[in-house]
Amino acid sequence: MSFKHNLSRPLPVLVGVMVVAVIACDIPSRTTSPAPTVAALIISPTAVAVQPNQDVALMAVGLMTSGDTAQIIVTWGASAGTIGNYSDNGGRHYAHFSTANAGTFNVWATSDPGGKSDTATITVSASAPEPVASVTVTPATASVDEGKTLQLTATPRDANGNTLSGRAVTWTTSAASVATVSSSGLVTGVAAGSATITATSEGQSGTAAITVTQVPVASVSVSPATGFVEVGQALQLTATPKDANGNPLTGRTVTWTSSDSALATVNGSGLVTGGAVGSVTITATSEGKSGSAAITVSAPSSS
Repeated sequence: MSFKHNLSRPLPVLVGVMVVAVIACDIPSRTTSPAPTVAALIISPTAVAVQPNQDVALMAVGLMTSGDTAQIIVTWGASAGTIGNYSDNGGRHYAHFSTANAGTFNVWATSDPGGKSDTATITVSASAPEPVASVTVTPATASVDEGKTLQLTATPRDANGNTLSGRAVTWTTSAASVATVSSSGLVTGVAAGSATITATSEGQSGTAAITVTQVPVASVSVSPATGFVEVGQALQLTATPKDANGNPLTGRTVTWTSSDSALATVNGSGLVTGGAVGSVTITATSEGKSGSAAITVSAPSSS
């Protein structure tokens, strides 16, 4: 019996194996996509002006080359002051900056990955002074004698009534003929009457009502205290009203009288005229106070 090897059946099996192998070689292998590239990091706002200790909220966003928001880690830094209160939300990174000092400061953020950074400039200005809301003048009412002085004080205040220092104050008077006021608030009585003194600071004003009183006459001095005049001749007398300290007072009304008008007369200005030989007293009176001069009237000199 002869032996015959039949290849008709195994062939399909081999062919199937080869097809599978070929198909397997045509399937591409799977690879991991590269991490997105961070193109930029942007801080906002980039410049801001604040007052000392005022909180500044800053935000940083990383952008990919496609323009989409990048998922990154952000590191914050500042040239001075305090930066903290960090937070993240959907690719947005937040921080808060503050300082008690005036000046210009930089705050920056840096991305990881990518090493991209951006900087914000913070300008801290000194606090603006509290505005003047009112001015108080003390005393609010006062009297001053003519020729005397009175010191007034102006106090600028804020809206809460607190005293404000270092503010410029200007002074004015409503009647300079009655009372004047210096740049420091010193009032001088000029003549009897009333005047309003006003202190102004930053457009706000306060006032004081001032009454100038006449210094009372305490005495009257007549000069010469003794004098001689011939019959038919004249002698000028002068009356000086004085205060309690002996200071002369001006602008006072003086009346003149003679103790014996037959011997001598006197007019309203103190001019004495001899009428007959003898002695006479000439009196000057002002505000109830009097002074006198003893006048001797002699016969006319022989020519």
